[in-house]
Amino acid sequence: MSDKIEDIVDDMAEDAVGDVTSPVSGVSEALGAGASFLSTATHWRARRLRRGVGIELPAYLMVQCSWFMAFGLQMVLFPYLITGRDHLHLGGLELGLANMALSAPSVIFLLIGGVVAERADGRRLLIVLHLLAAVPAFILATSVARGQLSYPVMIAYGLTIGTVGAFMMPARDSIVNEIVERRMRVGSNVTLQLGVTLATMAQFLAQIAGLIVAGYADKMTRMPQWMGGFGIGPIAAEKLLLAQGIVLAFGALFALNLAKGRQVRTGRSGFGAAFGDIAEGFRAVRADGRLWAMTALMFGVGIFVIGAFLVVLPIVNRDVYGFGSDGIRDMFVTFWLGAFVSSVVLSIFRRIKRQGRLLLIAQFLGSSSILAMMWSIPHWAFLAIVFIWGLAAGISIAMSRSIVQDAAPKKKLARVLSIYQLGFMAGAPFGAALMGALVDIFGPQKIAIVPAGGMTLIILWMVFFTPVWNMKGQAWKEHAARK
Repeated sequence: MSDKIEDIVDDMAEDAVGDVTSPVSGVSEALGAGASFLSTATHWRARRLRRGVGIELPAYLMVQCSWFMAFGLQMVLFPYLITGRDHLHLGGLELGLANMALSAPSVIFLLIGGVVAERADGRRLLIVLHLLAAVPAFILATSVARGQLSYPVMIAYGLTIGTVGAFMMPARDSIVNEIVERRMRVGSNVTLQLGVTLATMAQFLAQIAGLIVAGYADKMTRMPQWMGGFGIGPIAAEKLLLAQGIVLAFGALFALNLAKGRQVRTGRSGFGAAFGDIAEGFRAVRADGRLWAMTALMFGVGIFVIGAFLVVLPIVNRDVYGFGSDGIRDMFVTFWLGAFVSSVVLSIFRRIKRQGRLLLIAQFLGSSSILAMMWSIPHWAFLAIVFIWGLAAGISIAMSRSIVQDAAPKKKLARVLSIYQLGFMAGAPFGAALMGALVDIFGPQKIAIVPAGGMTLIILWMVFFTPVWNMKGQAWKEHAARK
């Protein structure tokens, strides 16, 4: 667009300079000077546009890092405060119900969040949500510092941060599509698949950083104050929760560098009209076999995988291997490190032909690896399985997001993404509660067959009854058409 403007300005300058027949003395020179000034201003504007577009993607990745570093801290601190011997020291059922409180608000508010994300200014929405997300972390830090930590406080924290997250997910995930589009307009060769992969890499890397820091929650008790230690365990948790809130607040600062974003007008107005927009989004998902299959897959992942991930693994860490927050840290860092490694490899291949096939193979390998946890294995072997699981998760997350971003209608993107995420988030509370109950009844090892068997059945259904196995990636099809 800026190149066309510059061509028009150049033509104006040439016409002005060539106007030697003007009967008014000095008009030609004045027009030439004016056109020259306009050309300079347009060049400056074009450079400013490119610079603004150029900084958007790094700023977006920092917003991504802010949220997911805080999420990494939460992934360790939340189960540690509930199950840790120095804190509430509760069992699998209580942890499962707490995780249900953490994810249940998404089932209620995620679809509304998709509508809000389409109607609102994306940049302003991200700023507000990051600031709101910092508040529960600060309140929980205060509760721990005052010795007032209780199970109802943890439930309240889960419900609050889960509600904010329900509005955050569609707002953050849909804006990457617009950023890639703007970069392509100024000549960038960043594809949507690469943009999604870079965002996924930032997510994994930030989560790993948060997990590593949070893993020292019960190790800081051994550090004397003069060495910079945080003192006793509860004070350590307080400092880490305070850091979580600060990191979230920084995300609002990074979001200031984003463009305003696309605001969709559907012709409906008012709160009641949101349900019409949601119904339209469901029709779009149901009409496309790829979108419907991805939503169903995410529902299965929420039930069978996330339940095991959030509930079974922390109990295995405590009851089988006898570790505290450092064990949760090692376990989750290993998982997300595997996810990061696979996403880095994916970033090399900007145009993958069979995205769906790669996704299903990765899901099958990851689900099968869980079966090894049914037997007593050394801790290093357990971490090796978790790493393989992470490799598969990195591929699954990047490929499923790319498929949905490609297939979704642009004017319904946030709504479609919220429905896709709903499949994941709706399954997670049921999976957490189910796995929490089963782990108390059968132990953390025997129930490994439940997530492995459940995911295998879903994968077989997708291979034989959905178009996912044979579909071709949009970026690959466009590249092949240009050849």
